[in-house]
Amino acid sequence: MKRILKNFLCLSFAALMAFTSASVAFAKENVTPVILVHGLGANPVYENVGTDEQKEIANLGLGDNLVSAILGNNDLVCEVLKMIEPERDVDEDKLINALAGLIKDSQLNCDKNGNVKKGQGVANYWEEPLSKHKDYYQNAEVAESAIARQLVKEVGAKNVYVFNYDWRQDICKTAKDLNTFIKNIKKKRKCSKVSLVGCSLGGAVLSAFIDANGFKNDVKRYVFVNPAIMGVDVARAYAMDIKFSKKSIIKYLKSMETSFQNGSNPALFRMIYALGDVRIGYAVDYLNEFLKDEKNVKKLFNKVIKPWIGNIPSLWECIPNDSFDKAVKEMSKIGFLDKKSGLYKKIKAYHSVQGRVKNNLKKVKKHGASVAILASYGTMGIPVTSKAYNQTDVLIDTKYASAGATTAKYGKKLSGKNAKGKYVSKDKIINAKTCALPDNTWFLKDVQHMRFKYNSDATKLVARLAAGKVKSNISAVKKKYKISQFSKEKSDNKLVKS
Repeated sequence: MKRILKNFLCLSFAALMAFTSASVAFAKENVTPVILVHGLGANPVYENVGTDEQKEIANLGLGDNLVSAILGNNDLVCEVLKMIEPERDVDEDKLINALAGLIKDSQLNCDKNGNVKKGQGVANYWEEPLSKHKDYYQNAEVAESAIARQLVKEVGAKNVYVFNYDWRQDICKTAKDLNTFIKNIKKKRKCSKVSLVGCSLGGAVLSAFIDANGFKNDVKRYVFVNPAIMGVDVARAYAMDIKFSKKSIIKYLKSMETSFQNGSNPALFRMIYALGDVRIGYAVDYLNEFLKDEKNVKKLFNKVIKPWIGNIPSLWECIPNDSFDKAVKEMSKIGFLDKKSGLYKKIKAYHSVQGRVKNNLKKVKKHGASVAILASYGTMGIPVTSKAYNQTDVLIDTKYASAGATTAKYGKKLSGKNAKGKYVSKDKIINAKTCALPDNTWFLKDVQHMRFKYNSDATKLVARLAAGKVKSNISAVKKKYKISQFSKEKSDNKLVKS
């Protein structure tokens, strides 16, 4: 009897161990794969891909050493210096020709129909998980690769994928490519769903994906990080909203030098600021006079901007929807945009998608997907349009990245009814009530655009939301991680209530 009991106990113990091991293995295999979608410029693009002549199109097509290229262009340097010396006259033709010379060898532009030129593309299209591409994330400290590293820490490298794409192409085409990518991952992993993290322009790709495929329940979680889902007001320059002021430029330089504890290139902004108010004022006066001459503007757009970046669909698609028609009108008038071209068809189709963003976000959530949006704020816009005093993350306007927040102008506070309610930040700068998803949107003050650092509170929040470690709502995150809807990043990369 003892032997029977002993054998029974041994078998039971063995069965228990086998069951436990199988359960652990089963749990590991059921981790939802996470796909990271990067932003504009985060993935290198090449000419002559796959050949011995393969070469990266670096520095937005302006060459491997941009500073040397600029300083080596004597005509450009001389004419720019004349701008800060009022007693000297700038030669506009020489200035424009010098700029045209700077971009003449650029291979960045697409063809007239908005298609990437033959032989160009990405060299690192991976359908394998990051366990096969450790070099991409292992030492990453900032930006998308640091977010990838954080995701690896949360769910393991075999469960994290990076969707690398040519960021110049039409966003709707990229969304189709992402759909194919997701299908292949699901087939390989034998899983029903994935989670998606879209950074900057990658957020716009997710938005286009939702518009075309988002209600088929292929995606468990969406996390948008400083997304360009509703455009960028600096792109209003295509609508001829170009404006310079000494006050806004000086304020911007001061902001960029001091606003971000973890920002980039403060010395560069300090160097420009060191020119002094008077000389900056001279340059501003010249630029505004330059813009009053329609011939100058037409030459600048058609001889410099068009052959450099004028046919890149994704840049057109960053124009806010309420400025798009004006941009088309103005650029068509000067011969910059051909409304019969394939480029126009692409960008028009995408702007229809952009107009449905808020409704699509609400609909995809109703269909059962988890949605989280992180939008940064804390500095003014780039001071080249009438929207220079918008609240931004340096690049993308906070109201657009958050899908509709009401924001105070830079240096101001909200007032009246906009300054009241549970969705208003303590510093009275943001009212999240008007967002598409106010209970699923976070605002991070002083986290510069895509300056998400590895192991920072902000990057951990992105990874935890993507991994499903916490529900994607402001109350759940606050309860579990003590992170409020409105947070400020300190110098130690910790988030505190703002």
